[in-house]
Amino acid sequence: MNDAEGLEGLTRVSAYRALMTACSDTGLRADQAELLRLGENAIYKLPSEGVVVRVARADTEDVEVKVIKELAVARWLLSKGFPAVEPRDDLPQPLRAEGRFVTFWEYIPPSRTEPDLVDLANLLRELHSLPAPDFALPALDPFSAMWRRLERAHGIKKRDVEFLSEACARSEAEFRELAEKYPTGLVHGDAHRGNLLARDSRVLLIDYEAVAVGPQAWDLLPTAIAVDRFALDRRDYHAFCRDYGQDVTASRGYPQLRMARELGMTTWLMQNAQSGAAAEEFAIRMESLRKEDRERRWHAL
Repeated sequence: MNDAEGLEGLTRVSAYRALMTACSDTGLRADQAELLRLGENAIYKLPSEGVVVRVARADTEDVEVKVIKELAVARWLLSKGFPAVEPRDDLPQPLRAEGRFVTFWEYIPPSRTEPDLVDLANLLRELHSLPAPDFALPALDPFSAMWRRLERAHGIKKRDVEFLSEACARSEAEFRELAEKYPTGLVHGDAHRGNLLARDSRVLLIDYEAVAVGPQAWDLLPTAIAVDRFALDRRDYHAFCRDYGQDVTASRGYPQLRMARELGMTTWLMQNAQSGAAAEEFAIRMESLRKEDRERRWHAL
């Protein structure tokens, strides 16, 4: 199986190879590139060029659609005055490099301001109040990515893949039923504090890969789950709920929505859980899911 065919193909080595090719094709210097994140994408910063580079896992048709949508969403948000990060449209994009799609974004230098959950609540409230864009958005479907990950899992115990597959099948059926009962609208899809950046005195909401139309309660789940899983102070969570105007844990179907989100978080980690800290954390998450232990501490990686 080659890189473009399997999720395991996106490694530090293969991602860097795609980065170097893309930078060569666009005239960017990549000698001081720094890997920020390796997950669904490999994300690099090129501070000297003022650019962040996102390397997708493959250049398949579905990835192309997602990448084009992500760029369109960013441009649309900026046109509405929403605090979003800018695509670097002075560069050709999306670009194919080494069997992957590559996009280029504005680099936001480190700031003394640390975005908090109140910032996230306010940005989500503003995002959720925006009108529908003038282009089609997909329906929220967190499971399609989970199934792709499970189908292409490598270096993971068979019994873990089987457990997750069965859990995803049950959860997907519950999610579909619940989604029909919730009010729908614009959804970020991956709304957590890690997707906030501060530029001067303004906080930006970044990463538009999962933007869709669906139950807006989905965007509140990461913060709610963080209380039990990542030891978030309940006072901080209450401040988040106050500023957004809703506590999703009090809504109908919260346990089912939470399960869907946690399965997504676990299958995301599974992609790089062959060794080291990721493997240890994956084992912790699997044990807690098997035992239905909702208070077992997880660790962000």
